[in-house]
Amino acid sequence: MWLPGQRTPIHDHVCWCVIGVHRGAEEEIRYRLVDEDGSPHLVPVDVTVNHVGTVAHLSPPGDIHEVRSATDGLTVSLHVYGADVGRLGTSVRRRYDLPVRSPHAVLGAAQRPARP
Repeated sequence: MWLPGQRTPIHDHVCWCVIGVHRGAEEEIRYRLVDEDGSPHLVPVDVTVNHVGTVAHLSPPGDIHEVRSATDGLTVSLHVYGADVGRLGTSVRRRYDLPVRSPHAVLGAAQRPARP
């Protein structure tokens, strides 16, 4: 269950996961880890809102993300993990406490798309 405004830290997982939304909606922001000149940071690469009835999945590597409630009411979702979370204690591989930069901040001026 997710309360309004509740969110996870940015993290990745030790195994695959399947998510089903039963009530409300979850917003997932996926990130790419970039390390330029010894300055690691995260760049958002995708935002998805999963509504009631949506089934989504993720699998490592490349599953760096955060999830939050996307409604003003209660959100109920089921997350099924492909590992023995009881034995491991968590499905999270690591948390990322790094700066988040916009994709445009990463691109050089010559690489930015032209504005109409």
